[in-house]
Amino acid sequence: MITINKLGQHLGAEISGLDLAQPMDDNTFARISKAFFDNEVVVFRNQKITPEQQIAFTRRFGVLEQHVRKEHRLNGYPEILIVSNVLDAQGKAIGVEDAGRFWHSDLSYKQLPSLLSALYALEIPVKDGVVLGDTNFASTTAAYDALPGDLKKKIGGLKNVHSYVHYRNKNIQAQKDEQARGDRAVQEHVLTPEHLAQVPDAEMPIVRTHPVTGKKGLFINEAHTSHIVGLPKAEADALFKQICAHVIKPEFQYVHHWQVGDLLMWDNVAVQHKANFNYRLPLRRVMHRTTVRGTAPF
Repeated sequence: MITINKLGQHLGAEISGLDLAQPMDDNTFARISKAFFDNEVVVFRNQKITPEQQIAFTRRFGVLEQHVRKEHRLNGYPEILIVSNVLDAQGKAIGVEDAGRFWHSDLSYKQLPSLLSALYALEIPVKDGVVLGDTNFASTTAAYDALPGDLKKKIGGLKNVHSYVHYRNKNIQAQKDEQARGDRAVQEHVLTPEHLAQVPDAEMPIVRTHPVTGKKGLFINEAHTSHIVGLPKAEADALFKQICAHVIKPEFQYVHHWQVGDLLMWDNVAVQHKANFNYRLPLRRVMHRTTVRGTAPF
């Protein structure tokens, strides 16, 4: 029997009683889909699924993306992005090491940003019996609802630019800071002009309407937003900081504590997330991510 238990005040639920390795009828999928969009983040624990099964399940929500970083796609399964700190025999990362360093929603810099992501945990870092590498999520819909009316009115017609180049530059600076502290900086993949041509800057509304639920949320984040359009820089920068700080207030958050076998799904329209890098090799983290393409924001 399928049960749905809420995990956080505004977002987060555990769906149990379901084996994602088995075929799913339309009625069951409809119930799962509703639970997902109602709760914005859901987890299926203790799953044992193959890449084919992860792809098949998430594809029921829509068209799957193939990430611009081709070198970190799973061999034979271009729909799966490897997220990992593990190094191969040549000392190169087998997956994306720096995924989620800043608060963001996945692929928000694309003309058709992601609807949802699904991350499957194969290995998680554990030290002295304590699981490391939690992921924080924040509900942008709850954050929008809590804004004062005058601020809702001010940002209602504003747009912000989401930029993959801006995001990579932030990561490069973060890596330089790591090196200055004496930490092992994660490997930075240099993007070619071909890569960059696939991800031009995109202008998005700050207030976005969810295409499934109709809820309004804040579609602006510290990782990908380069600037707010149409305001003087000082005013735009202050507004950007104000909104970003508001979204990640503790009351809007759910913190996920990983277990091997978790398939965690989140709604990229309704939430932002951030990874915690409180682990280093030899502690290993290996995860597979699939991402469903969304629609043009409005």
